[in-house]
Amino acid sequence: MLPEEKLALIEQGKEAVLDHEDLVEILDGDPALENALFRAGAAVLKRTLGNSVYLRGIVEISNACQKNCFYCGLRRDNTGLARYAMPYEEIVDALRRGYDSGLRSFLLQSGEMLGGAHIDKVVRVLEWMGEEYGDSVRMVLSLGELPKGVLKRLRKAGGHRYLLRIEASDQQLYMKLHPRNSIHRHSSRLTCLKDLRETGWQVGTGVLIGVPWQDVGNLANDLQFMQKMDIDMCGMGPYLEHEDTPFWEKRKLIPPREQRYRWTLRMIALLRILMPNINIAATTALQTISPSGLERGLAAGANVFMPNLTPLKYRRNYDLYEGKAEVHDTLEDVVKKMVRRCKAIGRPVDLDDPGDPVHYLERTGRD
Repeated sequence: MLPEEKLALIEQGKEAVLDHEDLVEILDGDPALENALFRAGAAVLKRTLGNSVYLRGIVEISNACQKNCFYCGLRRDNTGLARYAMPYEEIVDALRRGYDSGLRSFLLQSGEMLGGAHIDKVVRVLEWMGEEYGDSVRMVLSLGELPKGVLKRLRKAGGHRYLLRIEASDQQLYMKLHPRNSIHRHSSRLTCLKDLRETGWQVGTGVLIGVPWQDVGNLANDLQFMQKMDIDMCGMGPYLEHEDTPFWEKRKLIPPREQRYRWTLRMIALLRILMPNINIAATTALQTISPSGLERGLAAGANVFMPNLTPLKYRRNYDLYEGKAEVHDTLEDVVKKMVRRCKAIGRPVDLDDPGDPVHYLERTGRD
């Protein structure tokens, strides 16, 4: 059966399995096949989770990083970047403003650091959120690879979800994105993802789309990897280059931005079909690469977007990639605008709901 025939069946709610060959053909297919894909992804989302969109407020608590990934503006050897660590009081203030604006899910994000003071601060923030808001909020962490004992400590302190992007599921490609040393190991990434599952987290991962040496076969493998890992949520977006990284010299190997954008939308729709009841984010990078990235990502099958709560004085130094948007509007105005944009495409924003992944609730037997 041809991929377009399978997509038509999926759109109608009938059973059809997309194998690796189908995934490759769809990722590399023409616009007609793409349109069939987006219709199928939207239909699956509506049947399984409905049309609601959930907010996840990001607070970028530190841009310090011990890692030296070749693609990232936060890499340790980027000496031109002013480093910061938000004080506890400012983190709490940002979270309080987000809660007052209707957000109930919050992502604390930083570079990868193992220092005790860094983890102690996160624990303190998690405990404060629990005391202040109880079960009405969900705390998401994206702090990189951490030892299993630290993950247990953070979970006990009040963490609920953890996002650890695999970046590339293929080990050989992963090694091309990172230095070859003891703190940049594909196996360590996999171990941490398994540790997250074993310590009770809602587990999220994701990949970079459009890095040098990547092809649609790699992307198809990434989709099947996430399916095999049985993740609860996904944040994946287009790779955006940064001039203060080694990959700036490799930019001729990077696909055109339009191709990275199209691949990302197709990856969202395909993952929605493969894993109907997980949470999928329309990422900041997707919104950076295209003014309509939010709407197109949601139309393809995403159901989460992430307003940035980081104070502007820090936000400009959380410099992952070129062109990262700086929004000078108040948080309240940003939320109102996003709500209007979602409503315009028939996707209501569900404020006051932390948006637990249905996949997690079902696999753990929770209500």
